Amino acid sequence: MDPLSDVTAIELAAAFRRRELGVVEVATLALNRADALGDTVGAFTTLAPERAIAHAEAAQRRIDCGDGGVLTGVPTAIKDLEPTKGVRTTLGSAAFADWIPEVDDVVVETIDGAGLVWIGKTTVPELGAACYTEPDVAAPSRSPHDLTRSAAGSSGGAAAAVSARIVPLAQGSDTAGSLRSPASACGIVGLKPSRGLLTGGLAGHDGMGLSTKGPLALSVRDAAALLDVLAMAPPVGSVHPSRRSGFLAACDDPVPRLRIAVAKESVSGGAVDPLVSAAVEDAGALLTLLGHGVVGTIQPSDPGLVAAFTDLFSALAAAKPVPPQAETLLRPIVQHLRARGRATDSGRLAASALTVQAAAGRWAELFRDVDIVVQPTITRLPARIGELRDDTDPAAELAAMTAFTGNTILANATGFPAISLPLGWTDSGIPIGVMLTARWGRDDLLLALSAQLESAAPWRHRLPRILALPTHHPEGAA
Repeated sequence: MDPLSDVTAIELAAAFRRRELGVVEVATLALNRADALGDTVGAFTTLAPERAIAHAEAAQRRIDCGDGGVLTGVPTAIKDLEPTKGVRTTLGSAAFADWIPEVDDVVVETIDGAGLVWIGKTTVPELGAACYTEPDVAAPSRSPHDLTRSAAGSSGGAAAAVSARIVPLAQGSDTAGSLRSPASACGIVGLKPSRGLLTGGLAGHDGMGLSTKGPLALSVRDAAALLDVLAMAPPVGSVHPSRRSGFLAACDDPVPRLRIAVAKESVSGGAVDPLVSAAVEDAGALLTLLGHGVVGTIQPSDPGLVAAFTDLFSALAAAKPVPPQAETLLRPIVQHLRARGRATDSGRLAASALTVQAAAGRWAELFRDVDIVVQPTITRLPARIGELRDDTDPAAELAAMTAFTGNTILANATGFPAISLPLGWTDSGIPIGVMLTARWGRDDLLLALSAQLESAAPWRHRLPRILALPTHHPEGAA
């Protein structure tokens, strides 16, 4: 048995508590796999083996004392946008290539407190400002299911690490789809929680309500368990409490007959790949078979929302503190976004924020009579490495990224919880994520329905090609 390929995070922790596996043994396996896959997958910018083994030993002592929780001892990873005390944090940028923070972010402290063992920092695009992960400070993050394709971004390294079975779950964050797009590209689960559920950490709230931390995992239950951990952080800037009985428990809640809308179009107005549309249709058909009331509808394009959201995203990029002497080290797309942000005066920025709020309200009103909306996560199959990058014309690159991400910005605008599930697969084994969105605060319902879908159409058997492990399921089987 390969404990990182054959079992989920929850099952792994249970095996630790039964003394069937050792925490140090599995942490060492994760480190070795991360090192072996290295630039092939591009999941990690920095590994922290000494720290990881020390924390694995501490987690084992907790378990031996009967203090092991749902995820105690499970190997995981921290996104390289989060400060980690004594461990290099590059933010995906040459400008921060040698930065070693003196403190841990709140999310890091929370993960440590739950006894998880993070083995390193997962690769990100520079300042998290792209939907592909190809930084100057590390190898590009690739989808383990097709190494010619990007793992998307900005949580690309985290998604690649989970998909490649280096770790069963990882922490990420999401401002415009940065958890869900990589989940789609890598064939895993990516959850953007409701606005205000999780603290923003040391950086605090982004001031616009767009960004949140969140889990990436192989299974819905693993994602829910990690969400329970993340929700334990001090409620800095949070606006509503976590579900008292826990999000993992919600996965076993009975799912009532839900009203579900299926919309295949993109709010950006761009074309949606027929294979992606078919995966969304198939998800709707499966939900019908599960007894839900499913209706087809249209997602209208909204160029005003897209333009205003881009203004806010640019302003956030411009707000990142970069030493003046290091500005020239930034990538063209980041320089472009920062220039756009600085050129946006306060009146226009306020108007853009109001435009996004109004568009979010219209979207909520459009779907007021349904419980769940089903849409494409991204508008096409994962992009090829280098395909979206355009250093000579960063404005064109920004437009291409906007078309690629499509509907993911809707949940950031509304603050609603949204999840990407690997419900679609091409005949050649490329994953296609399908996004489900629930009303604000109904993360529990979203997880319960997602667990129901995973049970009906499991994806656990779909090992990435890089592992070259046999499977009893033929290629293309559901």
